[in-house]
Amino acid sequence: MILYYTMLPSCRCMNADPNRTFATAAQRYSVLPLSNLEVRNRRERFMNLTWAFAVVVWFVSVAQSISNSDFSLKDFKTNALFELVNHQSGVIKQGSTRIVAESGFVTHTSDLFPGKTEGLEIQFFTKPITEAARTDILENGAKQLRKGDYATLVLFLDKEKRVWQVNLSYVIPGTTVARTVAWKPQDLKKTFSNYQFDGKRLRLKSKGTYKELNPKQEAMSLSWDVDFDLPVFDRARK
Repeated sequence: MILYYTMLPSCRCMNADPNRTFATAAQRYSVLPLSNLEVRNRRERFMNLTWAFAVVVWFVSVAQSISNSDFSLKDFKTNALFELVNHQSGVIKQGSTRIVAESGFVTHTSDLFPGKTEGLEIQFFTKPITEAARTDILENGAKQLRKGDYATLVLFLDKEKRVWQVNLSYVIPGTTVARTVAWKPQDLKKTFSNYQFDGKRLRLKSKGTYKELNPKQEAMSLSWDVDFDLPVFDRARK
């Protein structure tokens, strides 16, 4: 039973009846029970507040889970092959090496170089993308993933989102090679014409070889063979 105190107004009287005064005092400090209707109303209000709070907590948790799961980790699976062949002695070790990528991660950015250059950076890794790997890419610049073999394609975009230059980086322990592999219109049309970017996904199918020659023979070649349809994380709007 829920109880509340009711304070009745006091009244002083010089010739008051003691019995009447006692009765008035008893009424003044009496404890009166709430009616069943009031008890039920209070319980209903309490339950409504409890449910409202629970709904708010649920909504927030669902919103967070949606924002954190825009993409499935399966979306990053891809097959891509990169090969470096060096025929001359020097800084780069002679011979042939390969990077066989299992996953790719695409970011759209507007600050590739000073001057707000817009482009798409596609990083290829030999390991699958996990939640920890995605955090490493977005927050740490793929510091952990880049401890192993990886390759990076950078597509420079004009205002119409057309590709006007392509750079390729090839990295294995002890060897790093970065080259602009396509910039001439005929090379871009031949090698990177199968390209689609709608702001949310990047579709690219490309196969080619970049060669460096010395006066006598081919000094080095850098090849790629990629075919993927990957989600794009947009950094250009941040």
